[in-house]
Amino acid sequence: MSTASTLGTLFAFLAVGGVALVILKAKLAAKSGTEGEKFKAKDLFTPNELEFLVRLETAAPEIRFHGQVSMGAILEPTASKKDGKAFYSARGQFAQKQIDFVAQDRKTGRIVAIIELDDRTHSAEKDAKRDAMLNGAGYRTIRWNSKNKPDTAAIRAQLFPVSTPQPNTVATPKP
Repeated sequence: MSTASTLGTLFAFLAVGGVALVILKAKLAAKSGTEGEKFKAKDLFTPNELEFLVRLETAAPEIRFHGQVSMGAILEPTASKKDGKAFYSARGQFAQKQIDFVAQDRKTGRIVAIIELDDRTHSAEKDAKRDAMLNGAGYRTIRWNSKNKPDTAAIRAQLFPVSTPQPNTVATPKP
């Protein structure tokens, strides 16, 4: 074999090895990249939800509004954790679901209402199941249409419904 041929083979071998090394380094860098490269920031609210949050806060300053709350933060199964199958089966029905807004009384911490802003992505059947779970736990759900949002007076009226007057229970003396 000639010297030129040997050098050519050696050069080709080094070139292929170099390319393979570059590819291998790129793959390893992608696998061991920092976690920050795999994630990006996301807005908590859409512009529509943010505008509605301002309406809510204006309508009821005595209420603290929490947005994008996990249903798991305010619900838990009635089944004991000891009965793992029943507990996790029930929890699985709501664990991944989010509530648009939770209205909480600033003084007592009591949840006044669950507020949903419905748009075209909502399903009446799925919403009814969610509402049943929440109502079963004692929460009141208020739903408003995203395209036809109420004004502050209507929001306040829904959050603080006027209770119906009770009949006079004082006995009137008979003559």
